[in-house]
Amino acid sequence: MACPAIFKTSGGRDTVGFAFFISAYLSVYKALLCMMRHLRPYHEGDRINAFVAGSVAGLAMSLDKNKTRRKALALYLFTRSIQFGASYSMKKWADHRKAKRSTQRVAFQDTLQSPEKEHTLLAKSRWDDILAKVMTSSAGAVLMSSSAAVNLYACILEPDAMPQTYWRFVIHHTGLPQKFGPMLRPLLDVFGSQLSVLKTLPPGVKNITIPAGVASRDFFFNISPSVAALFPSQVHHEYQLCALMHPLTPCAGHLTDILTGEFNRALRMYAPLNFLLTLVFQRKKLATQPKEVAQRYLKSTIRYFLNGIIAGLAVLIEAPGRQIELGLYCLPRALDTAWHLMLRLGLVRNIPSSDIALFSASMGVVMTIYQNDPSVINKNYLSVLTHVFGRN
Repeated sequence: MACPAIFKTSGGRDTVGFAFFISAYLSVYKALLCMMRHLRPYHEGDRINAFVAGSVAGLAMSLDKNKTRRKALALYLFTRSIQFGASYSMKKWADHRKAKRSTQRVAFQDTLQSPEKEHTLLAKSRWDDILAKVMTSSAGAVLMSSSAAVNLYACILEPDAMPQTYWRFVIHHTGLPQKFGPMLRPLLDVFGSQLSVLKTLPPGVKNITIPAGVASRDFFFNISPSVAALFPSQVHHEYQLCALMHPLTPCAGHLTDILTGEFNRALRMYAPLNFLLTLVFQRKKLATQPKEVAQRYLKSTIRYFLNGIIAGLAVLIEAPGRQIELGLYCLPRALDTAWHLMLRLGLVRNIPSSDIALFSASMGVVMTIYQNDPSVINKNYLSVLTHVFGRN
């Protein structure tokens, strides 16, 4: 009986609406691009042609009535437009530095003959190359760390500001649901209420700690007897909020507990994932170079374990090619969370149809780069764009 329901859902109004949106976008984009190329045929203007066509075609998103999907798609394309735009800017900067060095070298050779001075001149012009290298190598770590900072802040202090599906995913990896089951929600509620109380108290360590010699269970008994029952009788936590984050262990023991727990969770998640990806994308190499592929599989899996253990900056352990991807995976959720946090603080206001506007602008950037500088796009995404849009 479940199969007809599945077919009905997969082929229902929502699916048809999304397919209509995609087909409308492609049709409008290609029609506008051809029209603008006819009106503005010179090559230097093709960037504007692609941007206008991509942006205007983005209005077709209004045909998709699923607002949750619209927001997710707009944020995803926005992060990709940032990535492609940054890659394009770095490429142009590299070309500019190369041309500048070439011009300086020719001019210097025409006026001076001293090789020592030439060496000094070339050494002084290398600072921008060093800066570019640092920016490129650290981009993934900076992106991942800043995204993780926003997401973890909201996860602990403002959980309602996060998409609930993502919040549950993050909380799952803390190990709390596995330990406390149905008592997790009361525990988090007490954490939130106690945080609100502490915010009203004068600053000082005395107001946020649990008095020495007082067991954490006894301290929280007057606040919530049911939550207090979670604490072992003799465990003492130094800080009140620390006690509510890890009731079963003191701070020193919690570090070991979270390390071993996350190691096991990362093992169960990423070992099968990496194995399947290896079979799908490297099956030819697996047949001809099984030892090399097996070593890469183990290396990739261990990297994910360590990422799960050490947190945000652990992205430095990742393969350089995946650092940016991990950061870009977290960035849309961080942007969504940051927007809701700013709404709560009254710093911004909701803008009607902002998801459509963001999607249109992002697609304008993506299509501009795709049509004119495809070499700066990751080869996997370039193959997808080529499959969808063709070679225009």
